Formats: sequence, C-alpha cells, structure tokens
Amino acid sequence: MARRHPALVPLASDHYNGLALALRLQQGTKALTRMWSHDLKFQAGYVVSFFQTELQHHFVVEEKVLFPVVVRHVKEARAIVDDLLNDHRAMESMVKRFCEPVSTALAQELNEFGRILEHHIRKEDRQLFPLFETQAPPEVLKRTEQKIQEFYPTRSQNS
Repeated sequence: MARRHPALVPLASDHYNGLALALRLQQGTKALTRMWSHDLKFQAGYVVSFFQTELQHHFVVEEKVLFPVVVRHVKEARAIVDDLLNDHRAMESMVKRFCEPVSTALAQELNEFGRILEHHIRKEDRQLFPLFETQAPPEVLKRTEQKIQEFYPTRSQNS
C-alpha cells in the first residue's frame, strides 16, 4: 500500500475500524464472535455506537475540510465527492433506523450498511485520496493537513 500524505493519515487511519465493521456486517452469521455477536439487535446497536463515536466525526472532517478542498483543486473529483456525500446521507439514514430496530429485514439492512461502508472507504482510499495527493499543489496539501489536525488534536503526526 502506498504511503499516504500526512494530510490524509488521520482519515485513512479511521478506515481500519470502519472496514473491520463493514466486513463483520457482510459476513453475517459467519463473522467471528470475538467481541461481536450474531444477535441482530446487538449489531444494530453497535453500528449506532460506532457511528456516534467514530463515523460522525469522520464525516464532519470530510465534509467541512477535505471535500471542499478536493473539489476546488481536483475538478475531476466532483463526481466521486458527490457519490461519497450520497453514501454519508444513506448511512446516516440507516443509522436512524438502527436506533430502534424493528425491521423484519434487519439482517439484510445491516449487510447493506456494511456493503455501503466498505465501498465508501475503498472509493476514498483507491480513488479520491490518490487524486488529491497527486493533483493538489503542495501548499494546499499542507494547509489541509493543518486543518484536519485540528479535528484530531490527540493524534501525533507520527501515529
């Protein structure tokens, strides 16, 4: 895997836990149960908690800092950013339903959330981040790094 520009390291680091959750949700009853459960209400509650403690913050950083800068400096990234924003809204909507899971299709909805989350992360890692790293001017990358660091004050530059 290519080394990320320091501007994107905090966001890329968040992706690790997101992918772990996405894969568990997609594995369904085949997922390992260490620190996990096959109980669908447990999974829905876990998604809600994960959203509140990690994803929501990640989305804010992307929407307030990263996406506007990317669109301004990498014109061909507009469609990718639009897709990623649509993913944010879709996941937020699903999380609201998971707060009080009553659906008879909860297993399918959790699997779908996992699919969207994985696709979203992969699109950022494989498409958006490389475009931004290669096409944004160095001074823009540096300013973006500083702005993103404001949202991650406890993370050092070397973590």
